[in-house]
Amino acid sequence: MRTIRYRVVLPIFFGLVSFVLIAWEFHNERVIQSMGMAWDTGPPVWPYQASWILLQGINAPVRLMDLPVIAAFGLKSGQQPLALELLTILVWWWFIGWRIDFGLVPTQISLHRIWQVAGLWTISLGLFGFLAYLIADQLHFWSEYGTVAGQLMRLMRSAGLLIWCLLLGTWTAIAGLRCIRKDNDPKSTI
Repeated sequence: MRTIRYRVVLPIFFGLVSFVLIAWEFHNERVIQSMGMAWDTGPPVWPYQASWILLQGINAPVRLMDLPVIAAFGLKSGQQPLALELLTILVWWWFIGWRIDFGLVPTQISLHRIWQVAGLWTISLGLFGFLAYLIADQLHFWSEYGTVAGQLMRLMRSAGLLIWCLLLGTWTAIAGLRCIRKDNDPKSTI
């Protein structure tokens, strides 16, 4: 029986899904530009903002990795940032698949295990700190404006970041714990 190679399957699957969402986003941008100022409160969520929300929900870390490059080259919204994002999506999902295939923590003995643990826990604390910031920002917006519709819209836009921060923070914390375990199992996949 052949095992699934996640480092191949994940980039293909999420690359295709992201390509479809990006194509949908291009279509939506053309429709929004043709409508002009026809909407008082901006374009409706469905269908004109759903592609962006789904794309960023699935690939929130990619967007954060691309922000410095987008800012450095002064790319505005449109095709260039999304083309860059598609390339980064493929690399990101290859990396996730590679870590699933071979495990998050390297299996070889390392003399600098304390630095690995410190690095993993620092990343984990940073992600949990960013998660706390996002939650505090959501609560602040809700307490100041109190509108349910506005709060749901902001929550939908940041839900991907919230979930990814929780997932990656937990993943790196578990990796740090496994890294310091005395009976580190080399067959561990996480």
